Amino acid sequence: MKALVIYKPNDLRVEEVDIPKIKDDEVLVKVEAVGICGSDIEIKNGTYPDYIAYPIIPGHETAGTVVEVGKNVFGLKVGDRVAIEPHAGCGQCRNCKVGYYSYCVNYGKPGHRTLGFTVNGGFAEYVAAPARNCHKLPSNLSFEEGAMAVSAGTSMFGLMEIGVDAGEFIVVIGPGPIGLTSLALVKALGAGTTVMVGTRWSRLNLAKELGADVLVNIREGQDPVKVVLELTDGLGADLVINTTPSPESVAQSVKMLRRGGRLLMLGITWEPTPLVLGEIVVKGITIKGTRGEARNALDRVISLASSGKIDLKKIITNVFPLSEVIHAFEVFEKRIGDPVKVVVKP
Repeated sequence: MKALVIYKPNDLRVEEVDIPKIKDDEVLVKVEAVGICGSDIEIKNGTYPDYIAYPIIPGHETAGTVVEVGKNVFGLKVGDRVAIEPHAGCGQCRNCKVGYYSYCVNYGKPGHRTLGFTVNGGFAEYVAAPARNCHKLPSNLSFEEGAMAVSAGTSMFGLMEIGVDAGEFIVVIGPGPIGLTSLALVKALGAGTTVMVGTRWSRLNLAKELGADVLVNIREGQDPVKVVLELTDGLGADLVINTTPSPESVAQSVKMLRRGGRLLMLGITWEPTPLVLGEIVVKGITIKGTRGEARNALDRVISLASSGKIDLKKIITNVFPLSEVIHAFEVFEKRIGDPVKVVVKP
């Protein structure tokens, strides 16, 4: 089969490799769509901050058709359409046992599996996936939407952890795929007024299509903290969802929260962040960071998408064949043509 193999940072090759052999608890999936994520670019560049098993076939936002089933697999059969969550964990540590397999204690150790990171992923014609990671895709959702649903699973998991109450005033910072899916999900979950903060009108206008009530373009000099405080009569937002790597935006997130407000961190920054701990203590702010799509979040996304509560198609802007995957990475990384979600179809 053809696959994208990253042998080491910035050494990418599309070449023929063996079709993977499945374990007893796995299925073989013919890949129909796989999304490019910022983490894939970090793997390409050698900057991903956790264990990576080079050489690696990347790809962790995958959907396809089951073509072979392991002997210990129940509930899946050849021909099933599935979306695949990447984190399987080890299944044995304390975190995995309670459903937090994206926080597996044994990440990168023998027995641990995260597709596209510690074992081969979806930028290939076929992928071997743990059966428990495969979620059936309804016939009214495309494979591209299935791949997009995996990305949205990251947003859903974070929202499950932080909580969303009906009618809340919610701010989303960063209209990338995670920010846009977060926005769509909080609207589906009953949010009141929603504010999207970004730097490009093309993405902000897409956020408007997905339900954002107020758009703030910081590149045009708008102060998101001032806007939020004015809209809430000085009280602040109930929940801020930060999906960007900007340290400054994290500090702004705290300032725009009400007393007792909540901050969900879905963006990752490793730079020093100018937070005033006294402000967090005095205001009683809760800060929660989440990773991946644990606790069966993907099933919830698929249900919402299938029932029409969220529209994942709007976020997909570019589609490439596997033969052009290296160019697709370049389009995504360099933002050629202002892509949002780039999908590859092997």
